[in-house]
Amino acid sequence: MALNFAIAPAVEGTNSPPIPKAQAWARSYLSGSPSLPLLDLSQGVPRDAPHPAVLSSLADASSDPSSARYGPILGEPTLREAVAEEIRVQYGLQGHAPNGNGHGEDPKPTLTAENVGITTGCNMAFLTLLMALCPPGSSVLLPSQHTSTTRCVSPSNGKSVRMIVLITPNNPTGSVMPPKVIREWYHLAREFGVALVLDETYRDFVEGKGGQRGKPHDLFGLEDWGSTLVSLGSFSKGYRIPGHRLGSIIAAPALLKHITTICDCMQICAPRPPQIALGPLLPTLRPDLLSSSSALSSRRHLFHKTIGSVPGWSVASSGGFFAPVWEGLKGGEQLQEDRWLRFAVANVDDEVVVQLGPRLRRMNELMGMIDD
Repeated sequence: MALNFAIAPAVEGTNSPPIPKAQAWARSYLSGSPSLPLLDLSQGVPRDAPHPAVLSSLADASSDPSSARYGPILGEPTLREAVAEEIRVQYGLQGHAPNGNGHGEDPKPTLTAENVGITTGCNMAFLTLLMALCPPGSSVLLPSQHTSTTRCVSPSNGKSVRMIVLITPNNPTGSVMPPKVIREWYHLAREFGVALVLDETYRDFVEGKGGQRGKPHDLFGLEDWGSTLVSLGSFSKGYRIPGHRLGSIIAAPALLKHITTICDCMQICAPRPPQIALGPLLPTLRPDLLSSSSALSSRRHLFHKTIGSVPGWSVASSGGFFAPVWEGLKGGEQLQEDRWLRFAVANVDDEVVVQLGPRLRRMNELMGMIDD
């Protein structure tokens, strides 16, 4: 049925979501009674179910009639405090005071619950931030992993730039920016008076020494970090509850005041049952997070080994849930225009990763791709 009204041009000009397309490919493949099993490495979602304690607490919170009411715009106080504590732990801020008084008194944390807002997923956090900081005609800088800070912003072109956005670990490239590079971007943003926004959806899967969870950056240790830095986060990946739509925005209270105004017009409050469920649980879930991070690190290394065994294929980068792969063989005209394939490695087990090697070799044969 034709519409008797117009769709906004910007919406019409935007590509359809890719994940439903990939899901349609999967259904088509399975409907043909294939001889080989489907290897679905398309979407970066957690493979495992939430921790049993999370499921139990979600059931309790959902059955409480009071959780169906509106809640605080920036989130449940218990969850906001819990998130602040988890950030202090992961980033080494416990007892940290850049200008301690030296008298043995407990220093005031540089990051508290007042710096935390809870949103309906990380996408909502980013959208509200765009609305708060970027009026029509302004621009957002999205540097690549290898963009130099020295040539990215100048006084002439920096006037319309309102924020610099770094996604690390990156979706879809999997690249991880080192703390030193992130700090360089921070100082550049500070110099030109723009916000540095870190999308840290995959912060729990930054690899440290020995495959353990690492520290993404050291910016929260700066006394005045909130004057420039905004950090976005998600509960979907680490806590494995993507369908419950919870995200976070960590920023100065002066910014969260305006985020509150926007959220009141858009979400009113983030879903309450998962907030109520997770608030008291977060400290007890640290071992589960560390275990998940370590297991994913091991799977990424297995992925590198598997891809490296196939002629012509190599892993360009990997981190978080993703690893783009480069096809470097002659032939295969269907891959000539775009020779990158993004693989998601968090939604499968190690056996699927191992099976990927023979499947890519078969792909080489079918597409007539040969070694240089």
